[in-house]
Amino acid sequence: MVGISSMNLIDVQAIVSNVMAVESMRSNRLVEQKSAQDLQIAAYQELNTSMAAVASAAEAITSSARWVPASTTVTFSDVADTGKVSAYSSAGAVSGNSPYPFTVTSIVDSGSATASITYTKNGVAVTQTSNSNTFSGLADFPGLTITVSGTTAGTVTLAPQVPSSSTSATMVTAAQNLVTALNNTLNLIKVQTSANGALETDFTPQQVSQDLLSTAFDSNTLASLSDAGIQLTLVGSFTFDQATFSDAYDNRASTPFSYDIIGQVAAFAARVEAVATSVTSVTGSLSREVSSRQTRVSDLTQQIIDMNTALAQREDSLTIFYSELNAKIQALQSKQSYLQTSLDVFVKALTQN
Repeated sequence: MVGISSMNLIDVQAIVSNVMAVESMRSNRLVEQKSAQDLQIAAYQELNTSMAAVASAAEAITSSARWVPASTTVTFSDVADTGKVSAYSSAGAVSGNSPYPFTVTSIVDSGSATASITYTKNGVAVTQTSNSNTFSGLADFPGLTITVSGTTAGTVTLAPQVPSSSTSATMVTAAQNLVTALNNTLNLIKVQTSANGALETDFTPQQVSQDLLSTAFDSNTLASLSDAGIQLTLVGSFTFDQATFSDAYDNRASTPFSYDIIGQVAAFAARVEAVATSVTSVTGSLSREVSSRQTRVSDLTQQIIDMNTALAQREDSLTIFYSELNAKIQALQSKQSYLQTSLDVFVKALTQN
């Protein structure tokens, strides 16, 4: 009887709170995971927006007639016949004479399934074939689509026509905008992948950064991008020298083809645009990263909802259990008190008698 009377009532709220704190740990982990995924989604969306700005700055160059000739003229070195070979430029075409005059070896006709052209590069003969009379995507003729026709072969020099009305100021602005957009994106990636950055352990942004930096190099041209005033630094960014750019552009008429400013920057912009467009497309790496995390967030959200529902039910159950236990303790204490009182009266009566 003494043991029951010494029992204290349970602090229901304290016990339930302690139990729920332990059982809520998994729910808290889910919330933390969702928060991390949300931060990564925001980071990838910011990077996607930044890359879209890069693509826009590059497209301003590649789509402009000031940079890329609308068409090219073709001449034979030995025969005045422009009907046999024609060429037109797409984004990134090298303006000025092509570095590698080529020979039409054969064309597709009733007796042949392929056409071929041959040119000499660094003393080595290079032959390109096509299953039609059209050749495109040739690394040594960046941006050019070449169509051969007729039956007469000959040595061909491509000489894209350069618009003469463009001003260096217009070119400077476009080139500067591209370099600025590139540096903004590269710096953003550095922040996102730094220690404690939202994308610290992610490979995709690092690959995007490497792809952008790689656009500075083109082993298939004799010219140097630095002659256009654009250089890649040792710390992974681009610099733009307006004076170098303007000087090269203003003196392009007397500059050898290997240092042609328009072709170099246009080809560079085309490479940048290709990278930016690829990663920001619906199936691009940045889009896939966002999509996969959004799916993960959706799953985590549902898990959190289910967990919170279960925890609420668990809290109600514990509250009811310990409240009922308190009620039983109170009932036992009341009963013990009654019995103790009755016993005291009985003992007192025996003692008096």
